[in-house]
Amino acid sequence: MRPILLLQALLALVACANSTPKDPGKGDQGPALAATGAGAQKPISKFTEGKDYLVLDRLRVIDPTGFAQPMEAYSILVPKGWKSVGGITWNVGSGCMAGSVRNRVTVTSPDGGYALEIYPLQEWDWWDDRMMLQSQIQQAQNPVYRRCPIAQPMDAGQFLQGPLAQEMGAQVVSVEPNAELTSALQQQAQAANQQFRQAGVNLESRPSAAMANLRYPDGSAGVALCSVAMQVAWMPNFMNGGQSASYTCQATQKVALRCPAGKEGEARKLLSVVMSSFRINPQYQQGVQQMMNNVAAVEQHETAKRAAIQRDAANYSADLQQRTWEGGQESRDRIAEQWGQTLRGVESWRDATGGSVELSAGYNEAWSRPDGSYILSNDPLFDPSVVLQENWKKLEKGK
Repeated sequence: MRPILLLQALLALVACANSTPKDPGKGDQGPALAATGAGAQKPISKFTEGKDYLVLDRLRVIDPTGFAQPMEAYSILVPKGWKSVGGITWNVGSGCMAGSVRNRVTVTSPDGGYALEIYPLQEWDWWDDRMMLQSQIQQAQNPVYRRCPIAQPMDAGQFLQGPLAQEMGAQVVSVEPNAELTSALQQQAQAANQQFRQAGVNLESRPSAAMANLRYPDGSAGVALCSVAMQVAWMPNFMNGGQSASYTCQATQKVALRCPAGKEGEARKLLSVVMSSFRINPQYQQGVQQMMNNVAAVEQHETAKRAAIQRDAANYSADLQQRTWEGGQESRDRIAEQWGQTLRGVESWRDATGGSVELSAGYNEAWSRPDGSYILSNDPLFDPSVVLQENWKKLEKGK
């Protein structure tokens, strides 16, 4: 299941230095005219962006080197004016296939008070048979033998408090295992587990998800999200006549939003929009899948057999997890939606075609533009089609 999980990490759910938000608006253009009565015109008040309305741009992430030409990998919604650094890099020759596609991104607000951090996927292995474990540790010392790191299996909550906290450089104040999202992930895993059983393969997927409240050394706060996909494989133990297990874990979602202390509520709302707005390019997904298949084809025979099992599971899961591209006019990916609902900071809006999107809660008016940008406002007099003289369509608040 590694290839599709690599793409889930690109969920993590986010942005690259080669992509900066496109400016959907022309800024504050001063007083505009509104039609009233029998064609009469009167000036409407001057509106200030960020005060009277909020613009959400679709930040597009481009993979500049992974294929014959640059390709858009995915996109998310971020507030207008936020800047991104980092992005997608490739390292196909790494010892661990999970490190072949590395997604590390920082998206920062203009004043530096908020910073969205996307961390790359991590994979590690473990064996509960001591002899097998020692053998694998010894093989890992040989530079010719390439493999993923060896560490004890962890669920999402344990990973948040340990490796991810160190990577973020933050103190985990509290951890909340998320039953709702874990349940959604488990429903998808059940289909793969059923396929394993039908094929006679002793393999089981055990996903988990959690979120945490953070404190940084400079006194700022934040919230973090994490999901871990664990695969357990059983094999005969000829020493005791029973079975032993091997574990392959992948931290597929590693996302944090840093904020000023006391602004954690706003951070949760914003992070909910980011996570629920994730859109992956199906063509990019297919390209990465093919690349992984090609890499697996040249591995040693025993490794290739294991990769084939995971590849089949990934291909099956891909059918279940196909996500809407951009417009949101088809069924939304349930996992992205569940992240937003977990944070409880979003509301659903619909356009005239029936498409839906989840945007920050607390606004009475919303508009969309064909390029995937959105405007939110609580001012009943504000209409971006009039004020900005652009093609904005009003949305209706969903149930």
